[in-house]
Amino acid sequence: MLIRSASLYLIAHRLRWPISAFHLKKSTMPSSMEQSPDDSNDKKDAEAYWAHVPCDVDGMLGGFGHLHLPDMIDSKKFISHLKAKRHLINFERAIDCGCGIGRVTKHLLLPLFKTVDMVDVTENFIAGSSKYIGGEDKRVGQKFVCGLQDFEPQERFYDLIWVQWVTGHLTDEDFERFFRRCKEGLREGGCIVLKENVSSSADKYDFDSEDNSWTRPKERIVQLLRMAGLSLLSDRKQTHFPRGMLAVYMFAVK
Repeated sequence: MLIRSASLYLIAHRLRWPISAFHLKKSTMPSSMEQSPDDSNDKKDAEAYWAHVPCDVDGMLGGFGHLHLPDMIDSKKFISHLKAKRHLINFERAIDCGCGIGRVTKHLLLPLFKTVDMVDVTENFIAGSSKYIGGEDKRVGQKFVCGLQDFEPQERFYDLIWVQWVTGHLTDEDFERFFRRCKEGLREGGCIVLKENVSSSADKYDFDSEDNSWTRPKERIVQLLRMAGLSLLSDRKQTHFPRGMLAVYMFAVK
């Protein structure tokens, strides 16, 4: 299951918690490259699914709340790596795409950036974000209720655009267009990070009928990012997730 959809995402931010092999076999359908998110992607069904998900960390992570800590640890390490390589220079403003209730905003982005914006397709999640984030919510800038396929970042505005566990609800065309807009939203010295599940096959998408999301092969994700005019700066595999789960990768692009 994906996490949501920001249209997708949480749009999705709920990503699709990497699912266990058992659930993958039970609820997902391996598909050839000829059958992709462009062929079957009912965003309304995905949005309806997430509208009934509890507004807590366990809900955001599809019942895998215990993965929050290793997720945050590796995400922080990746940002430190990008800073050391000078791929991420300034820490003024970030945006959490597929934010859900603000799990990533609260624990990853607000400790590093002066201001963080949030976007998610699920209104209930945005409404509950202030309570979840607490006092630091005062440093959250704008909160958008919007699907990623329609979201347009302000041009040259963000140092970091963070997109996690949500792009499985986007068609390939919407994926490419969204990241093209993100590229225009970057300030000089900034970058985009996509953190996403990758399929267990090198040439097949995986489909999850529960939340109507797709998981792409790693090379297809990189291909779509390049088609959006972006260059890959670095990628890194998430560590310390249980065996049997789909692999999760972080991709830094600009």
